[in-house]
This record gives sequence, C-alpha cells and structure tokens, in this order.
Amino acid sequence: MEKITSDHQLDAYAADIAAEIAEEIKEHGGDAYDLAHECADGSEHVIYHYKAHAICQNCNTDAGEDFVSDTGEPEGGWSYDGLAVAIAYGELRYRIECALADKGVI
Repeated sequence: MEKITSDHQLDAYAADIAAEIAEEIKEHGGDAYDLAHECADGSEHVIYHYKAHAICQNCNTDAGEDFVSDTGEPEGGWSYDGLAVAIAYGELRYRIECALADKGVI
C-alpha cells in the first residue's frame, strides 16, 4: 500500500497485522503486546516520514496523540517528522491491539 489515506484503510491494515500476530501466537507462542509493538514499530507506515504524515493528515489520530502525551516529549524536543512518526506508531499500535482484542487474543 503506497500510503494510508483513510481510517478504513488504517483499520484494515491493522486487522491484517493482527491476523498475522494471532497466527504467529497460535503456531509459535509469544506475547501479543510485544508482537503488536514490533509490528507497529517496523511498519513502513511508521518508519517512512511521508507515510506517517499521511496517517496524521488523513486519519483520526486521537490514540496516537494520547500515546505521545503519555510518553512525554523527548530530550531536545520534537522534530516535525519525529512527532508524526510517534503519532503514527501510537495510532497503529492501538488499532492492532484493538483488532487483537476483537479476535480474543488479548
């Protein structure tokens, strides 16, 4: 997916990741929260600035903004791209965890 431009796309993307995590846990075990973190942290929609900005511009990012608020500002302050990446990460991880909860995994 080039970039995410709607909440529907972000929800579908998170649901696909959650399905992969559920399968991984079923086959090999593991912690759902750790796997959700790893998948969100390594997602192309988080690590590439323009894709993170697309999520921030086109999707509801309340959970991502809450994540940033809860974690606090890094030493030295936020850069424009760093803030977008942090919000996109928090939002994606939240939606993955919600999808895992819907599947009864967490």
